[in-house]
Amino acid sequence: METTVAMPRQRRPRLLRAGAFALACLAITPAAFGADLTVTAFGGTWEKAYRKCFVEPFEKKTGKSVDVTLGNPLQWVNQVAANPARPPIDVMVSTPEATHIAIERKLLDPISPKEVPNMAQLDPRLVQYGHGYGFPLTYGDFGLMYSTKRVKNPPKTWKEFVDGVIAGKYQAGIPDINYVATPAGLITLFDQIYGGSPTNIQPALDQIKRMRDSRNVTFFSEPNAPLNAIRNGDIDIAMYYDGRAWSEHDTANPDIAWINPAPGSVAFPNMAVKVKNGSPLGIQFLDELASAQGQACFANTMQYTASNTGVTYDAKVKPRIATVDKSIWVNFDEIGKYVPQWIESWNKQIGH
Repeated sequence: METTVAMPRQRRPRLLRAGAFALACLAITPAAFGADLTVTAFGGTWEKAYRKCFVEPFEKKTGKSVDVTLGNPLQWVNQVAANPARPPIDVMVSTPEATHIAIERKLLDPISPKEVPNMAQLDPRLVQYGHGYGFPLTYGDFGLMYSTKRVKNPPKTWKEFVDGVIAGKYQAGIPDINYVATPAGLITLFDQIYGGSPTNIQPALDQIKRMRDSRNVTFFSEPNAPLNAIRNGDIDIAMYYDGRAWSEHDTANPDIAWINPAPGSVAFPNMAVKVKNGSPLGIQFLDELASAQGQACFANTMQYTASNTGVTYDAKVKPRIATVDKSIWVNFDEIGKYVPQWIESWNKQIGH
C-alpha cells in the first residue's frame, strides 16, 4: 500500500478540478486513421477494463481494428448530430440521459435480439431503459465511499449523512453540477428524501446549501478527485460509485469501504447503442458487449452489476455488487427535460 501523509483539513468548500484531465475529457478524440470501428468509453480503470474485456476479444475474433474515443456523453451526441450522414462514432456507451437525447434526435438504429442475439440473455428490466435502441452494459449504485479509519460509524441513512456533514462529524465530498451523476444521483435522491419533485428541486438545493455553508464539504467534478482527496486525508467520506470504490479498496487503498444508505442509492446504467449510418460492424460489437463472457470479465473487474443474467461473479465481488431490487431507479427520460433548469438553479444558488 502506498504511504501518504495526511494533509491538514481546510474547513471551507472547495472545488476539486484536475484541469488537464477535464480538458482532455471535453476534447473529443477523432477516430484513428484507418480504424474499422469507433466506439466510446469512460476513462480511467473503466476504459482499461473495457478494452480488455470487449475491444481486444472483438478485434481478435473479427480481425478488425477499433478506436476507443474518450469524452463527454452529451458531446458525443452533438458530434454525431453535426454529421449524421457520416457519423464519426459507430457505437456509444454513455449515460441514459445522453441516450434519450440521441433517440429524440433520431440518431440511433433500433436493435433487438434478432440483430443482437446476446440481448436475449439480458435482464428485461434493464433492457427497457434502451426503449428498443440499446441496452445497459452494466450498472452501479451511487452511494457513500468512506475511510474506515476516520469514519468509525458510517451514516446508515442519507439524512444522517447530511446532518453529519453539517455538524462537522466528517469532511465530505459531493459532486458538483458538472459531474455526470449529479442530476440523478444527488438532486433526485435528495428530492425524494426531502420532499421535492422534478419541477421543484428547492428541497434538494436547500440541503446542499446547508452542507456548503457548514464549510465541511468539498465539491468534485471528475471521478479521480474524491479518490485522491480521501487517500490524502482531505475528506473522510464521499458520494461515489460502488464499483470504483471497491476497485480502489482492492488496488490502492484498503482503508476505503462503501455503504448504501437508506432508503437506497440511485442506480446508473451504462447504455450501449448503435449510431445510425455508422459501420455495420457496430451490431457485431454490440453483441460482444451483450455477451456473458465479456460482461463477466468487465463486471468482475469493475465490480458493477452485469445486465447479462448468465454472468457468474467472483466470490469476492458477488456480495459487493448492486441488485435491481435494492437500487433506486429513476426515470432518466423524465428528468432529462428538467436538467437545464436544474443547472441554472444550481449555478444561481450554489455557484459555478
